[in-house]
Amino acid sequence: MKESVKIGTLFGIPIELHILFILLMVFVFAISLISGRLDIFVYLSLLFFTVVLHEFSHSLVAMSRNIKIEKITLFPIGGVSAMEKMPEDPKEEFMISIAGPGLNFLFAALTYLIIALIPGGSSRIFPFFDFRLFSFLDLLVLFFKVNVLLGAFNLFIPALPMDGGRVLRALLAMKIGFNAATDIAAGLAKLIAIMMFLFGMFFNWWLLVISFFVYVGASQELESMEISALLKGIKVKDVMSSKVIYVSEDMSLEEFSDIILEHRHMGYPVIKDGSLIGIITFTDLARIPKTKWREIKVGDVMSKDVVTVSPEDNTIDVLTKMMKLGIGRVPVVKDGQVVGIVSRTDIVRTAQVLKLRR
Repeated sequence: MKESVKIGTLFGIPIELHILFILLMVFVFAISLISGRLDIFVYLSLLFFTVVLHEFSHSLVAMSRNIKIEKITLFPIGGVSAMEKMPEDPKEEFMISIAGPGLNFLFAALTYLIIALIPGGSSRIFPFFDFRLFSFLDLLVLFFKVNVLLGAFNLFIPALPMDGGRVLRALLAMKIGFNAATDIAAGLAKLIAIMMFLFGMFFNWWLLVISFFVYVGASQELESMEISALLKGIKVKDVMSSKVIYVSEDMSLEEFSDIILEHRHMGYPVIKDGSLIGIITFTDLARIPKTKWREIKVGDVMSKDVVTVSPEDNTIDVLTKMMKLGIGRVPVVKDGQVVGIVSRTDIVRTAQVLKLRR
């Protein structure tokens, strides 16, 4: 089952909704209808729109520094811009990280100027956490508040993987290096997550959800940093399997199942006239009822949009790409020919061996 659903594209960047975000929207809409408070749904929709702009600003700055954005995914607690690779220069990470909150504060300032021009507009801002919605002025005030809250929440909580944590890491990395900065920023993020959890138990259950995402995100940042350090300088050609077992598009799925049973790999390139035309995996086979394996061909179910890498690519960049795209293996192509295949397991095992040796 896919974890997210694509809803559109903005300037070439796919926008996806995580299944948890979709469930949240459905739940809030149902509550809004039952209670007759459609303003709740309007508030969430406005938040959704603002988060998209927030993440898109991160993406624009990243792309201006030649970092490709694979997609933007919206979660219940915010969005994530999936970058092809993480910026190595702390100054780049600082600029990318501050772009989102910066856009929120810019929108908040511009909206406030409009509100201030409306008679009695400024007085509607307080109390700040009053989110009533009866007029166009209320909509402007709501947009102002959403941007202030989103910008402040992301920037002023110094916890990875939030923007504030990335800004803190970038500033520390300029002085003590990326690895040491990640250690400090991730440790602080875990401490903040624990405090959020304890506070949320008594005052706000939503903080329990946020604390979980922050703690897991910080742990993943630490793990990613450790793997990056271990795999520094290791190329795809150093870990790939050069003996490529491929299949034909005319092969039946029953014959393909025999190939899987014999070689016990989970994915195989599909080659025609020496060229790569697709890839088929165990998951593709499992989707088809066994009674139809004889009549259905590999070419009918293979994935034609194949992600490939070069033997000279850095393994950490390839691992990051595979994790973000949710794929387990990719063909290695040189001069138009498949020269190997590399899996996520190959790279992780290499890192484990290197860790043991060091």
